[in-house]
This record gives sequence, C-alpha cells and structure tokens, in this order.
Amino acid sequence: MKVLLTLPKLVYNPTNSSITIKYAITRQTKRFFSSPPTATKENNNTVQPEAPKPNIRWFYASDVPISKPDWYNYEKIKEPESFIPFSEYDSKKLEHHYRKQTKDPIDVNEDKLFEVNLENFNISPVYWEGPVYEVRRGLWFDLDGIPLNSELTAEIEKGFNNVKPYLFDTSESDKKKKTAKGNKDKISSFNKLEKKSDDDQGKVDLEKEKDVIRLSNGQLVLFFNKNQAVIFPGDYDSALQIEVIRYFGPSPVSLLGVTHIQRGYSEALNESIFDKLPENPLPGLSDVFKQEIGSILGGGSKDSKIEDGETKTTNDNDVDDIHMQKMFESDYDLDTSKVKADREIDHLVLCIHGIGQVLGSKYESVNFTHNINILRNTMRRVFEENSDYQKLAYQDGEISTHNNRVQVLPISWRHRIGFNPQQKFDKDKPSRLPALSQINVEGIKALRDVVGDVVLDVLLFYQPRYLTQIISAVTSELNRVYKLYKERNPNFNGKVHILGHSLGSAIAFDILSGQSNSSRGPLDVEKDLEFNVENLFLLGSPVGMFKLLEEKNIKGGGRNATTKASDYVSPKCKNLYNIFHPCDPVAYRIEPLVSPQYGNFRPANVQFAVKGFNTQIKELAEFGDELTERISLATKWLTKSKPKKTSTAKSIEEKALDENALGDILKGIITDHSGSHDDEPIKLRKKEIKGSQLEPLLELNNTGRIDHSLPVGVLDFSLISAISAHISYFEDENTSGFILRELLTNREEPVEKVTVTIE
Repeated sequence: MKVLLTLPKLVYNPTNSSITIKYAITRQTKRFFSSPPTATKENNNTVQPEAPKPNIRWFYASDVPISKPDWYNYEKIKEPESFIPFSEYDSKKLEHHYRKQTKDPIDVNEDKLFEVNLENFNISPVYWEGPVYEVRRGLWFDLDGIPLNSELTAEIEKGFNNVKPYLFDTSESDKKKKTAKGNKDKISSFNKLEKKSDDDQGKVDLEKEKDVIRLSNGQLVLFFNKNQAVIFPGDYDSALQIEVIRYFGPSPVSLLGVTHIQRGYSEALNESIFDKLPENPLPGLSDVFKQEIGSILGGGSKDSKIEDGETKTTNDNDVDDIHMQKMFESDYDLDTSKVKADREIDHLVLCIHGIGQVLGSKYESVNFTHNINILRNTMRRVFEENSDYQKLAYQDGEISTHNNRVQVLPISWRHRIGFNPQQKFDKDKPSRLPALSQINVEGIKALRDVVGDVVLDVLLFYQPRYLTQIISAVTSELNRVYKLYKERNPNFNGKVHILGHSLGSAIAFDILSGQSNSSRGPLDVEKDLEFNVENLFLLGSPVGMFKLLEEKNIKGGGRNATTKASDYVSPKCKNLYNIFHPCDPVAYRIEPLVSPQYGNFRPANVQFAVKGFNTQIKELAEFGDELTERISLATKWLTKSKPKKTSTAKSIEEKALDENALGDILKGIITDHSGSHDDEPIKLRKKEIKGSQLEPLLELNNTGRIDHSLPVGVLDFSLISAISAHISYFEDENTSGFILRELLTNREEPVEKVTVTIE
C-alpha cells in the first residue's frame, strides 16, 4: 500500500497577488491516509499545507499584580513587563487543560501552592490570601522572551494563518543578503526617514503587500517565514521603509521602532529569561529589619504611610511591586516536575505569625508568607546538605534527597482584626473615638508609627474585644487551611503541627490550652480545632512571661490531682518545644513554670544544623582584626564606669560624679553579667534526672526537655543583633535543622532519663 505525493517547487513573491499551490496526489487507498497530517484538503484536486505547530509555553507575570488583598489599598497602574515561564511539566498540563476548555483551577508551581484560572488567565496562591498575577499562553514572543499579550497574539496568529508565511521561498533574499553592500547606509536612511514627516512619502497599498497586515491598534506586522516577523508603527508604510525591513529580514538590526517577534518558544528564549533572574535577589530578614529601622532612626523614614481611605502613590506601588517581584522569583522552586509536585508529605506544619504584620500594608519586606517561604527553603537546603536528616526521613527504602516530607504553610490573622492604627474605631459609622494616629504626639513620629504598628498587637491581645477576634480568627484560619489541604491532598494521612512565632506562639498556646489568657476567665469564642496537634513549636515566645503574670503554672496531660485547675494551663499537644535565641529580648523560658526547680537547669542546646563549632571559630578569626578594634574602642569608654580599687573609700558625692549609667547599660548589653561581679568563672555541673523528678517534663515532651537554646553566633553582641534575633528564626538553619530533626524522629516512647547542666 503506497502513497505518492508529487510536490512541485513552490516559489512565492510577497508582492504577487496570488499563490498557486498544486499537489498531485495518487492514492491507492482512501482508508490509509484519510486526513493528511501536514495538509488540508480544499477540493478534490488541491490541498493547502498546515501551519507548523509552534512550541507553546505558559508564563506568569512577576512584577505587577492584577490585584492584591483589600488591606493593601492597591490599584494597578501599569502593565507587567517581567514574566517567568512555568516549568515544562506545568506548561504542558496547562496547555492540555486549555485545549479541553477546563473551567476548574489548575494546581501549579512548587508543591501545588498556586492555582491558575484558565477563564481569567491569572495565578493566585491556594492556601493564603496574596497578590493575583496575569498568566499568558506564550505563542508569539519578543526577543527578550516575553510573551505578547493575548489580544495581540490572537490578531498576529490570525494574520499568520491568512498570509501563510511558512510557504515563502526565502532562498533569493538570503542570497542577496550575503552579497549586498551598504547595510549601514540603508539603516541610516531608514532611521532618518523615521524622523521626517510622512506627507511626501510614497505610501504603499497594503492590500497588495501579501506579507504585511495591519493590526487593530494601527501597528503593522511583516512576516518573514514560518516563525519570524516584525512589528512596527503604522506610519512606517512607505515603499522605502517596507523595502528596508524586508531587506534585512529576520536578522535583528538597529531599525528604530521595529520590534522582532518569534512564533513558538525556544531554548534561546529560555536562556535569555533565566539569565535575567537574580541569584540572590533579597537580603536576609534581619538585614531588611536593620535597613527599615535604621532609615527611621536616621530621619529618612519611608514616606509610604497610608492614611484611612488613601491609595498608595505610583512610587510606593513601584517599590512594593519590586519587593514582591523579588520574592516571587526567589521564594519558589521554578523547576517543578510531576515527582516534585506529587511528593509525599508526612508532616504538615501550620505557622502563625506574631506582632507587626500590619506593617505589611506599608512595607512589602514585612511579609509573613515570605518568611514561611524562607523557612521552607532553609529546611530543604539543610535536608539536602545533611545525610543524618535524610536517614531519619527514609529509615526504610531508597533515600530521596529532594523531599524532606515536610510542608509548612502560613496562617495570617492580623488583617482580620478590626483595629487599624490609621482608622477610627468604627470606620463604617460616625465614631466618638479617634484613630491611634490622631493621638500620637509629633516627636519622632516615624518611630511612633512603627511602634504603634508593632507593639499595638500585644496590647490588643490583652483587650477582651480584640482578644476574642484574634482567637476566633486564628482558629478559623487554622481549620480552613487544614481542610483545604486535605481536600487537595486526599492521600495525606500524616501528622499536623503548629509553629507560633512571637505573639503567634502565645495565641497558639492559648488555643491549645482551651482558654484565653484573660484574667476574666474563658471567653465565648469558637476555638475548637478540627485536627489533633502532634507538636507545638514556640519561637521567640513570650508565653513564659505571660503565664507568670497570670500566676499560672504549665502542666501536661498527667495532671496532679492536688493542683487546682485555676492554677495551671495545659496545652493539648503531644510535645511542647520552646525554641529561642539567647539574644532575643522577647523570648522567655517555660520549664521553670512547670516547676521552679527546673529554673536551675540550663536550657538544652540546639545542635548546629550544618556548620560546626570549628566553622564558627574560623569566622571569628577572619573577622578578628575588625572585631578587636571595635571592642577596644568601646571598652575604653565603657570601662570608665568601673570603679578602680583604691585604699581610700570614696564619698557618695564622688561616686555620683563617677557614675556612667549609659555606659553601664551598654556594657551590660555587650558583656555577660550573668556571672559574679568578681569575674569569677561560673561553675557548671552535669546531673542526671529521672523518675518523679523528670515526670512533669515528660508530660509535656517525650524528650524530657522543653526549653531549647540556639547557638550564639560570634557577632551576636549588639543591640541591633539582639532585636534582629527575634525576627531571624525563619532563615536560621539551626532552627530549621532542629525542627526537622524533631519532626522526622520517630519518638513514640518517652525517654527514661535526661542529663542536664546545672549552675
């Protein structure tokens, strides 16, 4: 059975008004080739070859959102210019559903954390409220790899199918280009003509130009071949201009106003796009904090405070969009595959933010979702670099270095609370009370605004009206995210954990304790979780201080019958962890609230996740010269407050004159006064505890310890470092390593004894 196709040589001149294409087809059987794959039958004797199939690639914008959540007061003021390609796996999945005209959202990107709406062509986060970005089906691209918008693409593709440039014979024009001279003169003549009035230029009849079409926006498109064309202004319609554009063809040259475009995605475009993505686009969280606070203290505060009902200025939006773009481009794994997208998860960690998230409406750098993305990435990096964690995750079977079996998701609540420092109490109706910003005094106003946005959250937590809102909002959000995750991951049967940072840890603790921290007793709120909590991780937590002020002890499930219920709280979780940095001024211990005797025990030390102690010493040595100089200069002034030993006792007046209170305070920040005043070394000893002495701790954690202290870095001695320590847990690899180890360790039975360090 044979099919014979006689294809005469096809010659096409764009200025001719007709094309004659003849195929002589001899068929011996109709059944064999009823629908030729590369030709479309027009009648019994003539067929037209089909257009070549382009390589479709889907993209999403990363710089200018279509919309943001309501609390941002955002208004889109320009079109996006930066686009990122979906992974090949996601792109093929989107194209498949696009052709099927699927109406349901399509899960995409790392761990299916985002979804694409194919009806509206946008992408949005699945588990949290965030910016919504434009999605484009990439068919026609500029040479920077940016897909043209859907309206423009549809018009160009329609013209492409009418003109059929894939039938052009370009051999003659190629020969001319190889032997032609005077290219510079042609370019110069073209560019000079572009600046002149076109009144006296000979217009061409576009109806006779079979390789040129006019778009609805007035622009012209000239097609060269099966995948290359140019777009240029509609008034470039003189014979000379079109002739010069044809002469140079698809070769990019400096013709003013002429933009080369390409049909179909290629590897060359892929390299162009990813070369522009920054490798390290964002500073650390602590660095961002120092920059923001430093600018305020220095009098150069960011003028982006949004008053009630106002919308951000163009400049403010541009700055915020740049922050969001960097986060979007750096926070997620862009190389998604089916294996990665469907990775098996054993541990779901729901993370509750602390104070200050109202700043997120002013500073995109203060963004809790970004913090959790950093935590997810840090966990992944630590897991990939340490075989010990890999062995814990895969005790049976083959190890996968790319799946730590843990998923972390943000729980945001601050925007649900009806108190905004810039708004009146009852903003929807006339109010007798002013906004907080209206009662601020003028001095250091920028700093007051930040303090109001941050410290205010703690004050709200102690006000019954807002406490009810906070507990209800967090509980509702925890249940919503958990149920949504189960719906989208029906095979998940793992354990659920809660991680709370700062005030978020106090909120999580009170929710699991089944009562508020109000001295007025339990509040009437819906606070029942719809899942069991395996581990509760507290980071930089003030829970210890809060419970001490409430005169509450903390006990586990095995409660002492002699203890009155009103004297203690008991979180409903299997294991309680209190993780803190020694320099964190917000963090407090918990073990002494279990029993005062545990106050003599030093906190358990968190191991280095990847770096060892030798690496810390090496860093100290490399920094030694600069560090020594700084400490030397500070000590010369600080030590003035230390009285010299003399044989003659000084009078009270003399001591008062020598006093340097500020020096003593700063010296206390830099040096450790936990020891004796005589600079005698602290004597430490080890002690093994078990039985009844260990039992109260085991009721709260199977490891026998609750308080865990992170390693102190060699530079953690300044006030700024101390404040930064409170916000840098999410990027700290030792924090990530500790949480990973505790999640992956199968510790069903409590330990029998624990060795502690006692002062």
